[in-house]
Amino acid sequence: MDWLKLGVAAVLATQLVACSSPKVVRVPAPLIEMSSPYQAHKDWQLQVDGFKYSDSEGLYFAKGEDTIYFGVPSGNITKALTQPQGRWTDQVVWQKKLNEPVVSGPTLYDDLLIIGTSKAHVMALSQKDGHIVWQTPVSSEVLSRAIVVEGQVYVRTVDGKLYSVNATSGKINWVVEHQLPNLSLRGIAPVTYDDGTLYVGWESGKVEALDAATGERRWQVQVIIPKGRTDLERMVDIQAALIMKGGRLFVLGYQGKLVALNPENGNLYWAKDISGFRDFLIDQQALYIVDEDDIVYAIDYVNGTQLWKQDRFKYRQLADPVFYGTNQILLADDLGYIHWIDKIDGTAAARVEVGSEYGTSDRIVRVNVAGKRIYVQDNDGFNTAYTIQPSDWYEFNHPEDPLGIIEQKDTP
Repeated sequence: MDWLKLGVAAVLATQLVACSSPKVVRVPAPLIEMSSPYQAHKDWQLQVDGFKYSDSEGLYFAKGEDTIYFGVPSGNITKALTQPQGRWTDQVVWQKKLNEPVVSGPTLYDDLLIIGTSKAHVMALSQKDGHIVWQTPVSSEVLSRAIVVEGQVYVRTVDGKLYSVNATSGKINWVVEHQLPNLSLRGIAPVTYDDGTLYVGWESGKVEALDAATGERRWQVQVIIPKGRTDLERMVDIQAALIMKGGRLFVLGYQGKLVALNPENGNLYWAKDISGFRDFLIDQQALYIVDEDDIVYAIDYVNGTQLWKQDRFKYRQLADPVFYGTNQILLADDLGYIHWIDKIDGTAAARVEVGSEYGTSDRIVRVNVAGKRIYVQDNDGFNTAYTIQPSDWYEFNHPEDPLGIIEQKDTP
């Protein structure tokens, strides 16, 4: 089959049709002036190698107790201490240069670090020193982050296959294959595991439930229906990781819908017209979704009712959202800013700049939150740790500390 994998940014920036169709110009929403209660203090910064944004979909931070791991497509894997040490040689515990590009992971499991490469290998590295414990050849590029459950590694490859691999030996347990459409976004959502079942969102718009031990199908449903005449119009890729919550399985599709399914049989509870490709969030109150236009929604996960909508960040090319504390969501944009919004009503709560003014690229790839410290990776190869502190403006104007953040100023 002849298919084309397209970078997400390219799909959204241009209209990919034949002949000489004009480009679609998407102007980022301007920032509204605000006084932010937060400021970012740079704890440390490590630069490895730059890379194309389209190669970053499967890359993540993996955090240990006092260390953090990250990889870049050039093949460099780094283990660093989370607390600032002052010098590169003290901050970096080890760095391993592999002979092939790393495009997914890392994932921590026991004393291993699981990664996927563009040269069709699943690898396990030692967390202690980075040496290769085992490597298993698969059929093609491993674009999905590995999920490891009960000693089994589950990864997906770009040619539509899902592998189960023994985490100790690297031996392949089983493989299943799904027919792919002619066109899909670059990147693959990891599988979702729950109580012995794997749930997979395929590029065809189908969701499948598989027995985790054997790979046997339990059910399959077409949750997003392709429409249109061209491959681009009919693209219904499921890029966001599926989420299980409250006995329901939530699926978000590109050029499709947000749906809630019964995980026992795939039957539909509700569906809402929202198109997106980024991972989304869920808590006890709502689903928090960033759509393809960078509009943020809170959706009641029980009945699908929209609770609020925030379009202040439209076309700012947001990264995957993450929770910050108990009441806020953190959003990083393409222009070097990090934003906080209130989970209750979606209002903008704070903003800091961590772009080129601070010695990093504007294109933020991934953000990880650990208490008051955030880790930021950009496509120039900078990996930076910041402690979020109360701003001078906030301390001067709010000595009573209504947000309760001044007393935490020195606590990462």
